[in-house]
Amino acid sequence: MPINVHDVVYAKYTGGGNIDSWIADACSAAGLEQTAGWLEGYKTLCMRESSNRPNAINTSDVNAHGGTVADGHPLNCSRGIAQCIPSTFAAHHVDGTSNSIYDPVANVAASMHYVLQRYRVSPDGSDLAEKVQQADPTRSPRGY
Repeated sequence: MPINVHDVVYAKYTGGGNIDSWIADACSAAGLEQTAGWLEGYKTLCMRESSNRPNAINTSDVNAHGGTVADGHPLNCSRGIAQCIPSTFAAHHVDGTSNSIYDPVANVAASMHYVLQRYRVSPDGSDLAEKVQQADPTRSPRGY
């Protein structure tokens, strides 16, 4: 369920886990089956977007503008493991996940809801790599 962008939390992630567990937990939170399409696609996407770093922030792309928020960076910077901007994270937030954009499960789950809507990825994720180039290890990286 969407949240207000003003309710996005910018607390850095200090929990445990790894890319496999975060993607699996994001699938569960988002009500998606843990298929190879989702798991392998998001492993590729997250490696390309953030090198699997939950606290990654991009302060140099076209999104990096707006007022300074609690983490000391411009509002619209891409953040987290899947590099969501706050408005996208808020609009596609998954109920039951953290409001922190740096929480890897919340970040990936919101990203999954985004690609389901924006790119019409099938719920089983079987066409994720086909529809989202950044999730396809056989093609060159390209933002999503």
